[in-house]
Amino acid sequence: MANEYGRLPKADPDTLPDELRERLGIWFDKAYKDDNLFLTLANRPGVLDMFLNWVSFVYTDASSLDPRTVELCRIRMATRNQCVH
Repeated sequence: MANEYGRLPKADPDTLPDELRERLGIWFDKAYKDDNLFLTLANRPGVLDMFLNWVSFVYTDASSLDPRTVELCRIRMATRNQCVH
């Protein structure tokens, strides 16, 4: 699922605590099949938790942000950072 192109070290999914392994399963189900971001952030569980809380806020009804605006921002960031996907 992951690739070897990342430049930052990734956590080994086999050594993740049960809670993070469960969250990784949710990541695969609801977000992406690529685990590079998740496993990179899993090296710093506090950062991963903060990121996942932010994502769940922005991408659910908890936020008052218009989904089209969120998507526009996501596309703009990807373009500015020259992301290829």
